Amino acid sequence: MAGSTSDLEPELSSKAANGRDRILLIELSSSVTNLGRFMVMPRFGMLAIASILAEKTRYRVKLLFEPYVGPITPESVASENPRYVMLNGLTTASRENEIFVDRFRELTRGTVPVITGGEHASMFPEKARRYSDFIFVHEGDEGVLALLEALEQRDPLTRDSLLSRVAGLHYRGKDGAWKFNDGSERIQEIDFRYDLSVVEGAEHASKRFRTACMPVQTSRGCIYCCSFCSWLTLYGKSGYYVRAIDDVIHDIVHTIEYTGIRDFIVTDNLFAGDPAYAEELAFRLMREFEGRETKPRLTVLMRADQFAGGPGSLSDRRIRMLSKAGIENVSLGLESTSSRSLLQMNKKIDLARYYLASERLRKHGIGMLGTFVAGFDGDTYEDVVNLSEFGHRFGLFTIQVYARTIMPGSTDDLLSAHRNIPDRLDRYYNGHGVCVLPGSMLPSDLQRGIFEAEFRFHRMGDGSRKLALRAFQSIWAGMRPHYEALQRIEREILVPEGIYRERVSGVYTLQNKALDSLYMDEERYRQFRSRCATIFREAEPAIVRTPVPVPQADAASLA
Repeated sequence: MAGSTSDLEPELSSKAANGRDRILLIELSSSVTNLGRFMVMPRFGMLAIASILAEKTRYRVKLLFEPYVGPITPESVASENPRYVMLNGLTTASRENEIFVDRFRELTRGTVPVITGGEHASMFPEKARRYSDFIFVHEGDEGVLALLEALEQRDPLTRDSLLSRVAGLHYRGKDGAWKFNDGSERIQEIDFRYDLSVVEGAEHASKRFRTACMPVQTSRGCIYCCSFCSWLTLYGKSGYYVRAIDDVIHDIVHTIEYTGIRDFIVTDNLFAGDPAYAEELAFRLMREFEGRETKPRLTVLMRADQFAGGPGSLSDRRIRMLSKAGIENVSLGLESTSSRSLLQMNKKIDLARYYLASERLRKHGIGMLGTFVAGFDGDTYEDVVNLSEFGHRFGLFTIQVYARTIMPGSTDDLLSAHRNIPDRLDRYYNGHGVCVLPGSMLPSDLQRGIFEAEFRFHRMGDGSRKLALRAFQSIWAGMRPHYEALQRIEREILVPEGIYRERVSGVYTLQNKALDSLYMDEERYRQFRSRCATIFREAEPAIVRTPVPVPQADAASLA
């Protein structure tokens, strides 16, 4: 593999004397609360890259995760005199990254390269350029080693030649202009194991955070192509690949022994997309933890039709094995109860199979939470709010209703890019915020309906839902500026200019011809974008960074 230990040793030996052999990986928290902030869990990608660097290079690697270490400041990072700084690229934290890097560059006079990757970098690399010197899109497991090898070259021509070969890399050429190396390939052999010793504050983390959990990955990619899903953009190409089971077992055992954390969120787009692999993993987990008091508790993301019979679904024997192996909760991507919306999503499932899946999961004692995507053309305001009743009848212990988001490179993007509300602020691009023009209601109605569904569901049942209710109430409070901006855009632009029209019933519906006319007129659309940007900015209060909330409850209740 490019960038092996032997490639990097000679240059590093001269750097160690002055401390310039350190790589700091930094994960900043967004100033706007989202559901993820109520679980104390580092990003999977940062853990993977940090572990790869620790194993395969001679750099001294440290991962800084704000909930573990407290506020991370440019001054404290600069004082460690790092050779390189790496940032995760979450869209919601992009403003925090930009402010951090601006000050960090002042302190270091721009001498420390800043490398970014992750979701925001892969989907919006042009925006990530604001706070990056080098940007990785897609998978960076191998490319990051090749990048570091190139950066350590003293000869500028050799350096530039090597940089031009790093697939998926955005960087500045000798003329100062940004370049992009296309042609990235999927990684079929995922080769790393966690080294949590490089994560500051991770040791015995379970004793400090009752909501602490850890991500773990068993596969990458998916065998389906739902219209809204961003996995193709994140990975660059299709393909479903599994990790070596030995490595997965290592990560789980190492996490429990080093941190005390037993709750794992499996970050796969589709867990058990390879049923035989899932069975072998379950068998190995049962054997590894047989007779131990401390066993893992896993939450996995799956489709309902994996439990509903038919081709590719799991047998009762395999479901039983998964349950015994520690699969306590399944996050079902249910998405909608509207047949029209399910068809538009290319979901290829119906409500009958939803209920069959529910029966089989209950039979084996596996808990269920449901995720929904609201704002497709089959969704009315009542449909969105009534997801609360559906989830309660279905037997879910929590629901997560997200706004339809038209991601770059998705099927939705190819067909409906003009349905995006332009120039929204990144800090609200967190799954909860509405950034599209829905067909059967105003954007602000969709925004309100999403949270009304959450509130109604989590007020039902016993007190076990109260923690999630408080979380969503906190998120809604943080979303108010965005919600008020949507209302103003409707009052000043969308309704007066006929993009939405009120029916006799009082319901507003999107007028596609009017929207198409606006989108095709470059000057009108430029003005529309400018007005939206102004309204979103003017709705903003002063940014105040708040401590990351750490509610006292089990992590699984918010998974």
